[in-house]
Amino acid sequence: MKVSNVISNTQAPTMLMSEGGLNEATRILNDYHKHSLNEANKSRDIEIDVIQALNGLRADLGAKIKEIKGLSGDFKNSVDKERESTRKSVSELQDAIQHYDHEDSNDKGKSDPYLVRLSVDRSIERQIDEENYLHRVRIGSH
Repeated sequence: MKVSNVISNTQAPTMLMSEGGLNEATRILNDYHKHSLNEANKSRDIEIDVIQALNGLRADLGAKIKEIKGLSGDFKNSVDKERESTRKSVSELQDAIQHYDHEDSNDKGKSDPYLVRLSVDRSIERQIDEENYLHRVRIGSH
């Protein structure tokens, strides 16, 4: 800025060539420094407008992340555990049905297909309840 001001306020003698001489060099330097000053002003404006706004958004994002981490307990569920329980119950039902005809009639008890089927029904109900809960929580958070 200092060089630009000095060049702008300096008058070249009329006896110097206006083109191809010192006057042209002075004009080129003047244009260069004006351009440099404009670019510096642009970078300052970008710093003020964009970068400070981005820093504010970063701070807001950090606060939201902390808030979400604080809510993470609300989204805990046991869907995977219930799915595994249902899978095991269905497998037990398959085994009970497969072995029902081959076992001694006094040995049916817990492996009675009807009783095992009731266990499968309870497992499926628990799994559906967990999945519905998770679905309601996800919809409610939007």
